Order: sequence, then C-alpha cells, then structure tokens
Amino acid sequence: MIIHTGDNIKIAIFSDTHFGFGTGKEIENDSYDNAIDAFRLSENCDLILVPGDIFDSRVPKQDVLAKALNIFFRPKELSCDTEFIEIKGKNKHRIHPLNKTGIPVIAIAGTHERRGKDVTNPVELMDSTGYLINLHGETAIYKKGNETVAITGISGVPETFAKDVFEKIDPKPEQECTNIFLMHQSVGEYVYTDEKSPGLKLEELPKGFDLIINGHIHWKNQCRIGPDKETLFLLPGSTITTQIRKNEAGKDKGVTIYDTQTKETEFLPIISQRKVIYNEIRCNNEDIKTIKKKIIEYLSGLNKEKFEKRPLVRIKVIGQIEGNNHRIDFSDILKNYEKDFILSLKNNLDSEKQTKNKELVAQLIKNTMSIDSMGLKIMKDYADKEKITFDYNHIFELLAEGNVDAAEKNLLENLTDNIDEKLNEKTDKKIDD
Repeated sequence: MIIHTGDNIKIAIFSDTHFGFGTGKEIENDSYDNAIDAFRLSENCDLILVPGDIFDSRVPKQDVLAKALNIFFRPKELSCDTEFIEIKGKNKHRIHPLNKTGIPVIAIAGTHERRGKDVTNPVELMDSTGYLINLHGETAIYKKGNETVAITGISGVPETFAKDVFEKIDPKPEQECTNIFLMHQSVGEYVYTDEKSPGLKLEELPKGFDLIINGHIHWKNQCRIGPDKETLFLLPGSTITTQIRKNEAGKDKGVTIYDTQTKETEFLPIISQRKVIYNEIRCNNEDIKTIKKKIIEYLSGLNKEKFEKRPLVRIKVIGQIEGNNHRIDFSDILKNYEKDFILSLKNNLDSEKQTKNKELVAQLIKNTMSIDSMGLKIMKDYADKEKITFDYNHIFELLAEGNVDAAEKNLLENLTDNIDEKLNEKTDKKIDD
C-alpha cells in the first residue's frame, strides 16, 4: 500500500469513464456509478489524472453533462495541500479560479470528444467552468513541500496524424520535476495497426518522462520502456466496459495510484462495477441441437453464482457446424436467461461456404481504412498537392457533423487567404525584379 511519507505526491489515475454510454438501457447508470466510486478511491490523493474519453459522444446531452459536472465537483469539496504553480503554454486568464480549489483534476480530450478547431468540445467546456484543467500541448506544474510534478498532455488526435502531431508539439520534461505525460492513442504493441490504420509505437513516445499514461485502450497494463527502462508506461484502462472483449472481461476496473518518490503503483478496484463474462464455446462439425445444448449447460453452471447486478455475458460460438447452413436462432436461449444475464450470443461458426466468404471479407478489410481516416487523408493529400494551407481536420469535422455551410465558409476564407498570399508573393517578386 502506498502511504504518505511527507512530501511524496500521490496521484490517482483513471480513464475512459464514457459518460452517457448505454443511455436508455439497464446499464445506463453504470458509467456514473463507477466514476463516483473512482473519485471516492481518489480522495486521499494529491492529484487526479484522467487521460480522455470522459464522455461517450462529442456533443453529450444536457442530462449527461449535468451528471458529469456533479461527479467532477466532488474533489473540489475536499481539502488538499497541493499547490498550483503554473500552466506553461496556457493563457493565465483562461484558468478558472475553481481549478485552484480542492484536489486538482487534470485531463485531456479523447477520441470520443474530438471536434473541430473552432468548436468547443465537452472537456474544454469543463475546463472553462473550472471542473478540470484540460491540456493539449501544455504543461501543468504543481508542488507539495519539496516535491514538484509536471504534467504534459496531448489530446487524442486521428491515428493517421498522431506521429506528426507528437513531433510538432515535441513534449519535453521539465527540470527537477517528476514528469508525467498524458496521451490518448492506439499503441501498436497493444492493438492491431497497419499501414492503412497506423498507431504509435512505444519507441516513438516522448523521451525523458517518468510516467507516460495512455487512455483509449480499455484494459489495464503497465511496463517499463526506454533505453534504461526509466519510464513507466501505464494503461489505466476504462472505468466501464463498452465492448466485451476476451482480453478485458473478468478483469477489474479501477484506479491506479502512483507515488512520485517511490515510482511505484497500486491498483484499487471499483466496488460497484458490473461483472463482465466472456466465454468461447468451440464446436467441431456438430449439429444445431448439440451446439445449443453446450450453451445451455454453460449458462446453467454460471447461474449458480450470485451477482449483485445482472452480469454482462458474451458467448462466442466458434468452430465448424455440420452442413452448409451456419445460421442458428438463439432467441429461445436469450429469452430463457433474460432475467439472469444481459446476454449476447455471437455466432462465429463456419460452414464450408461461410469460410470462403470470410476469407473474401478479410481481404477487403485488409485493403481498406476507416471512413474518418480516409476522409482526412484525402483532404491532407489535396492540400499538399495544391500547396494550399487550411485546417483539413476542422473542415472534415464540420462536414461529419453536417455543418456544410460553416465548412464551405471556412474553406473559402482559407482559399481566399492562400490566393491573396500567392498574388502578394508574385507582386513582391516583380518589384524585386
């Protein structure tokens, strides 16, 4: 257990609260309940860090935003000895007085909150009203006794441009501080990446930091990186399950506590979390009746356990089915167990025909990229080819949100500026000649 030894700074870290996830469903309060528990587990700490995806959507509904503000106000009511020093790169007039009260909360925007350049995202809104400090290319510095900590953050950006953004901002550690870097990106060693959908590699992350914290990836992990293993790379994981994955199910969600002096971590599980269960049932050229029997036997055994909340259960049926028809109607099983579990059944069985179809789909996926990445890449390539300077990320965000008029106006203004600039260059050249 990490304890206070005087000047050591205890930092609570949790991520991806996804407020608003599951709205209208039985699980709609889980994101709020788990976040309340996470803040409760952080009450004895000196700083709280949240690396992105606080919200599940770019424009959360008002009731979602209201609940989030109430939850994030909790640390403001607590006493804390941490002293705010400065935020490098941020206008002093933009720091809300409320952000200097209670336990400081420092955050970055994630991929779910990302919006255009001139459009306020929900994390920026919470910053402007004093509920947290939002960082993007800035460094927040705090002190307690003789211990100083510097937190630098870069909000989530499209994976296609992550490497360029990191190189442009070029985050550097501060002198005589414990240095922490917050990010929200895919990392190749943990998630699938390829040339069409790139991600950062551990070796490409900023150097010289004591701790690098990455949101976005929903399961917890940590390792030492750097030439001398001097940097701790931490995935705090999400506080809520949004997709039932094999490598995430069955693992506790919670808060990681980091000690700035010992450089050690401690994990505190969230008590209120809903149980998440994932299981694969393998079949070998069996008929539908036998396959269903296997599923029922597994669920009957699971039903003997006691759960405070109906658990999320995902069963994936894999292997080969007898005959050419791979389709199975699971509606009877879903109905029989609807009172016991929030159940989903995924049919990954293959018939001979289905196997060929899957190979074709896999090839198509391999040769494509996400619509977002494709749209942004087309705009970037066009701008580079025509030697035109404009914020293609902002234009794309406006178009994605259906704001065509604003996108057209912004683009025309940028194009006009580019034309004027080129004309001025030609005029200046003639005068010089």
